[in-house]
Amino acid sequence: MTYSAPQTASVGRSEAEARARGHEVVVGTMPPTAVAKGLVHGRGGTVKVVTEAGGRVLGVHLVGPHVSEMVAGSRLIVGRDAEPSDVARHIHPHPTLSEAVGEVF
Repeated sequence: MTYSAPQTASVGRSEAEARARGHEVVVGTMPPTAVAKGLVHGRGGTVKVVTEAGGRVLGVHLVGPHVSEMVAGSRLIVGRDAEPSDVARHIHPHPTLSEAVGEVF
């Protein structure tokens, strides 16, 4: 977590690290402004997830306003070897920035 403008947070492996370790990688991205609360803040950024094809989440990377509020949940996703379908079926309240994490899955 880096408290900067914009904030940045990263949990788990990057896309490059995952590929270097031999994983078949699938990447999903979306801007936080794709959800209502992101539009309120309107400062751009990105939510990026790195997953193993047909398998678990390897990394979650966040850039934008208030991502410090989303990093704890992202740590649980990676730390518990969650699969994308595990994350997608959980509730991500509307309107919140964390909704973007659920939507990218």
